[in-house]
Amino acid sequence: MAGQEDQEPAASVALEVSQVVELPRPRSPGAAEAARMYAVLTVTVRRPGAAPAPPEATVRPRLAEVLLIDHSSSMVMPPSRLAAARAAAVSALARIPDGSLFALVAGGDRTAMIYPRRPGLAVAHAESRAAAEAALHDCTPGGGTAMGTWLERARHLFHDLPAAGAGGYVRHALLLTDGKNEPGYETRAELRERVERCAGAFACDVVGIGDAWETEELLLIGGALGGRTRAVADLTRLPEELAALTGRAADRDVTGLRLRLYHRAGVRPYSFEQVHPTRSALSPDHVDLSGVSTGAGGPVEEYGLGPCGAETRAYLLCVGAPYDPAQLGKELLLTEVELDTDGPPTVELPPAQPVLMRWTDDADLYSRLDPQVTHYRHEEELHRTFEEACAELKHGRRPAAETLLGTAWRLAVEAGDTAMQEHLRRLVRVRDSGRGAVELRDRIDRFDVEAARIQSSTTVLPGASPPPPPGGTP
Repeated sequence: MAGQEDQEPAASVALEVSQVVELPRPRSPGAAEAARMYAVLTVTVRRPGAAPAPPEATVRPRLAEVLLIDHSSSMVMPPSRLAAARAAAVSALARIPDGSLFALVAGGDRTAMIYPRRPGLAVAHAESRAAAEAALHDCTPGGGTAMGTWLERARHLFHDLPAAGAGGYVRHALLLTDGKNEPGYETRAELRERVERCAGAFACDVVGIGDAWETEELLLIGGALGGRTRAVADLTRLPEELAALTGRAADRDVTGLRLRLYHRAGVRPYSFEQVHPTRSALSPDHVDLSGVSTGAGGPVEEYGLGPCGAETRAYLLCVGAPYDPAQLGKELLLTEVELDTDGPPTVELPPAQPVLMRWTDDADLYSRLDPQVTHYRHEEELHRTFEEACAELKHGRRPAAETLLGTAWRLAVEAGDTAMQEHLRRLVRVRDSGRGAVELRDRIDRFDVEAARIQSSTTVLPGASPPPPPGGTP
């Protein structure tokens, strides 16, 4: 029998830093504002082989799934909406692996357990799935909407589970809604407070159906809880969507990955954000300032990456560097990027990677653009431009909206974001793709605008050409 040292790792992780290292020498050496260096950090998790079996000695984390299904009064108008939601929940149940834990929760202005009947989690197997499906069809909708209470219910259900890792659980919730919070039941501030309490306790994907949901609420939940946000117009596609999201959660069993940024003395961290697959600002789980206080180094920031599957995530780092004339032309270390894990030892980690800098007077060097940094800054500009266009549309300023949507189209083409292009085609007719010349459609549905806003929170990898969404171009 092969020894432990001969066993292939359950997963390997790659780390890449993409940047242009040159910065122009400051005209005013005493300037208070440090020059900014941008770098894209790409983390890729791979599994060896097509479908590797984990080593016998490795206990993989199991899935704990809570399905939060809207059962407010609006779900029965039309009746097909509730029927589709129930069918989608059944499809999601089918993707929960045997031995996992799960619960079905009905959401309204308060929550009710659908299955199991008493607050808790059931073990997934054929009999419990059948019982959950029967209970789902016996549940009667009613009341208003307060999504923060749904999330609080999930947090309590997950509370006593051991953290992801050997013998632990990957905690995931899936929230389906057709509406928005009602101030009489839960204000935006109360929702935000409850979302913040849930951050780090579990991940949550969010799906909106119908056209009465509030985009900001769905993006708030998905963004803060590390999930994806979806808007589904075609109810016949809803079971496929929920099954895919649940299956993706079940595949995310690489846990405990941590990204650590060691900044050198004098370096100022400005921002760190995830830019793929979704855009979200990040706050460090831990900051060590001991090096700053002693003068031995800069701050050390640590970020938990959450459960991963075979996937790629990208992060945009911005740090400031003070200028020292004695350093002109020298390559300097700004930040060392390290991946670590407190999960299973069978994950193969990459070596640490540097974020570098070199002051120069050579414009041919410092004027170069890093393709990955440029790509994700284009995606950020696309999101910002589209939001401005939506504001103009809301106030009836169609010429200004048309101009901004033309810019958004051009940016989507430059980024290779074909999914966003498909959404934009529902709002405009493209006259000249290269110049971004577009014409607003006479009739624009609210759903199409808000679905595009949700799509703009999702990015594509540089050079990626994802297939168009089901249904094709309108």
